[in-house]
Amino acid sequence: MEVFVPHLKDRNIYLDEIIFFSDCNFIFGDFKKYKSSYEIVNIQFPEAIFNWVIPTAEELRDFEKKILEWKQHSKIVFTLNDIESHYDEENQFIDLFRLIQKHADGVIHLGNYSLEKYAPLFSDNCQHTVIYHPLYESLTGDYQKADFKERFQLNLEDKYIVSVIGAIRSDEEAKLILKIFRKIPLKNKFLIVPNMFQFINRPSYFPYRFRKIYKKIAEKIYCFPLRKNQYFFGYKFLDYDYMVDLVKDSSLIVIPRIRNLNSGNLYLGLTFDKPMIIPKVGNLTEVARFFDFPLLDLEKKNYDEVIKSVLDSKKTAFFTTKEYTEKKNLYQPEKIANQYDLFFNQLTTNQ
Repeated sequence: MEVFVPHLKDRNIYLDEIIFFSDCNFIFGDFKKYKSSYEIVNIQFPEAIFNWVIPTAEELRDFEKKILEWKQHSKIVFTLNDIESHYDEENQFIDLFRLIQKHADGVIHLGNYSLEKYAPLFSDNCQHTVIYHPLYESLTGDYQKADFKERFQLNLEDKYIVSVIGAIRSDEEAKLILKIFRKIPLKNKFLIVPNMFQFINRPSYFPYRFRKIYKKIAEKIYCFPLRKNQYFFGYKFLDYDYMVDLVKDSSLIVIPRIRNLNSGNLYLGLTFDKPMIIPKVGNLTEVARFFDFPLLDLEKKNYDEVIKSVLDSKKTAFFTTKEYTEKKNLYQPEKIANQYDLFFNQLTTNQ
């Protein structure tokens, strides 16, 4: 079966984990390159269809014509990574998301929270299923990693490393990270955020030579009263070879997502058996409870309780148990790929 993904492959390799074990042939490309031989059109990230540029009203009209063309030969499946764009604070992509909701034949939810809350937004004929995010199995074993400490000239010996993987997209996320870090009662703690302050837009009239100064000012404002020797911030996407090295060395992974429906960082933590601080939001709640991980309730502000739990050696010992291994195996990419294939086959045979 040929599955058309109407946008370029995302830097997040989670779909690659599925593709490797799937019986389907996944084809990425511009949405205008569709062929009638494709049985499934699988939309992963709606914004990527227009290369992360907000489409005009005319472009949306043309895109809907394309969708109607697709529906004559194929089933449209929307993998619901999120119900709206988390890169767009003004929500200008919402019409694109609604257009896909209107015409989707099937939806893959990454948890029951998503299924129960958002299934009513789709048509009555739309079929829904829950298929979880896979582990990042390709990053384990003999994966070639690069030395993060050497790359950024960091001395992390005897440090309790708190890492936050992925781009920080809002002021609220940055403040949450720093609040959690400040509350960790360890003297040897060290915070690493490889892609910090993505949400800060420097004034366009700033000369290029002042950009680094602008970043340093932002650091001082957000990080006070932390000392510079307690943290490291980067400002761009971290290549996987460095990221794997960082995650393996990390003592704790913080997931700072506040409004997101899902986060691949949770499954990254599971892949490498790392203690995590997970906010009580979206589908993250379901997976955290399945593993009996502590949840950070942002309304109840149970920071101290959660931090105490992740620092408890008895809790970290859970990662070596048979119970944990059996639960974790449910998210193996091979199992997830089989579920994708089954859903695609169900859609195409129930025409």
